[in-house]
Amino acid sequence: MKLYAQHGAQAGEKVIKGFQAGLLDGVIFSPRDISLDQLKSSLQEIKKDHPKADLFFDPQYYTALLANSDGVRLGNLSEDYSFYFSGRRRLELTKESNVKEDIQRTLKFQASLPVTHFLAPNILISHSLDSRETAIAIDFLSSTAGCYKKLGDRRPLFATLAISRDALMGGSPGESLTEFVDEITGIQADVKGFYLLVAAKSTESRAEIFHQDVIARWLYLNHTLSLNGYQVVNGYSDLLMPFLSAAGGAAGAAGWWSNLRIFSLNRFEASPGGGRQPTQRYLSIPLLNRISFTELDALRRLEMDVLNGLPRDSLYDPKNGSEPQRNEEVLQSWEALKKLNELVSVGSQEEKLRRCEELITRTINNYQVTGQYHQFEQKSNDEHLPALEEGLRSFKKLAEIEPATK
Repeated sequence: MKLYAQHGAQAGEKVIKGFQAGLLDGVIFSPRDISLDQLKSSLQEIKKDHPKADLFFDPQYYTALLANSDGVRLGNLSEDYSFYFSGRRRLELTKESNVKEDIQRTLKFQASLPVTHFLAPNILISHSLDSRETAIAIDFLSSTAGCYKKLGDRRPLFATLAISRDALMGGSPGESLTEFVDEITGIQADVKGFYLLVAAKSTESRAEIFHQDVIARWLYLNHTLSLNGYQVVNGYSDLLMPFLSAAGGAAGAAGWWSNLRIFSLNRFEASPGGGRQPTQRYLSIPLLNRISFTELDALRRLEMDVLNGLPRDSLYDPKNGSEPQRNEEVLQSWEALKKLNELVSVGSQEEKLRRCEELITRTINNYQVTGQYHQFEQKSNDEHLPALEEGLRSFKKLAEIEPATK
């Protein structure tokens, strides 16, 4: 699975350093958080120095229905990107002509950029897979390929598929989800793949995404779409990447803040302001989780097996209380995610899924050992593991995948 940077606010040199370190395969830029001039400059710089990098531009069209709301924070999106972006009412998007117009404008804008792939616009399915929103989203998917052909550009096209965790969990997985997948795969013959987003209500609640049904159905989407010949780029997928890879995903993405690791429209809402910088954390492969640098310092002094044994462990110097430079924390995170992807990337799908199961089992055992000597913080504990374990089991049942023989 390829690893992409999910771009966002306060990017600085983080993405450039990620490429220079050989950790990234690409980047998905956020227009909300970068001016048009800086976007063009960054794309040109990466393209020159890293010609094999995959360069995506997420038009963030799914915020169009919020654009006229009070307190919405669109940043550069409404200022520098007005060529294609403006507020829309849901009623306007029931007209096919408006849908096609917005797709054409969005793709034409991207054609002017040195991106390597196109991302088509779409709205977020927020409530149910059997809703007016879903009908509008399918209209976008139905119209995307035709608008792309008129553009006459050969760069590969990915259709955006944005679904809330509530809509994904609604109904019977054997009916609504399967029917939905059957419908979208039947209309996208000329599309290279899908940019898949699963939205939580909040970026601060990992339980929103680490729920067994959400995990199972997210994996199922990757599985069925890949079986139909599509590449799936999983935005904001973070720690689920190795599992999505085993299910058939082609790429995953994560950034440096929690709102770049979990997708939610609440990142576009007004901020109360005055908050402190988040505690810096260390992504531990043995724990399949991020722990605070203070926890890392305490555990390594107890000689607990929580380090990854990778080069960027050195950023967490015990002489400094294991506290890294703030702009380098994400490099360690990307390094760990890259390694996790490698751990499950070889063999058949059944073998990859077995490696995922073994990874979870080892992690549970590691928590049991370290838990005898250390009480973890809420964000660092093992509450995510039962959801991963059950989600993987539910996915295999849903996809009718037989256990791999050893």
